Amino acid sequence: MANLLKKAYNATWGKYVFAGMYDRFLAKVEKYGLSEKRAEMLRPAYGRTVELGTGTGLNLPHYPDAITELILTEPYPHMVVKLEEKVRDHPKPVQLTVAGAEKLPFPDASFDTVAAAMILCTVPDPDVVLREIERVLKPGGQYLFLEHVRNNDPRVARKQDIIQKGWYWFGNECHCNRPTLQTLRASSLEIADLQETKMPGAWEFIEAMAIGRAVRPKNGASAGTAALQKVPASTDAGCDDPNCQ
Repeated sequence: MANLLKKAYNATWGKYVFAGMYDRFLAKVEKYGLSEKRAEMLRPAYGRTVELGTGTGLNLPHYPDAITELILTEPYPHMVVKLEEKVRDHPKPVQLTVAGAEKLPFPDASFDTVAAAMILCTVPDPDVVLREIERVLKPGGQYLFLEHVRNNDPRVARKQDIIQKGWYWFGNECHCNRPTLQTLRASSLEIADLQETKMPGAWEFIEAMAIGRAVRPKNGASAGTAALQKVPASTDAGCDDPNCQ
């Protein structure tokens, strides 16, 4: 039954509304400053780079010249159709690979930069994705991220918990209340830069945003404990709701 519901969702809302109108949904926040935040997130990108969950390609115009090779990945078929159009019109060569962030078809230690915007809120298991990011990064390589996260204000966080079940279906499995920074700090990636800000022009329950850069340790040792000690977990509240993972 669950598979049938998912197929029906993908064939209707997923295709015509979520993917079909994705750029239109984000047009307001892009105009109000999200586009600039994307550029800020991608400014440090260099070398061989892969973007995860590229969606319709809203990050594509913001990659700097320090990129030597750009590979875009996206698993959702209806997003891939939109992305293919932008890749064809892009002035520089770009490779498009249909793949999910949980299992990337790339060798270990093959990228200088991994970039992703607003994917850890949607993937079934963020821990799996972060381990895969570390795997494909070269030692010392960087993960550039932009995520909307659980709000530090308890009042707004409670609102996120209440809205979550409906938002999950509206946003194609997005979790607006996930403690994403807490998850990232507990990973073996080391947070090197972090800015906690707001998505300009967004609804209150999805406005909390984090932009930053995390690094795969050069020695390959687990950095989860060190990261938790270096960056206080109190800046990203916990969640008792079963949908907050």
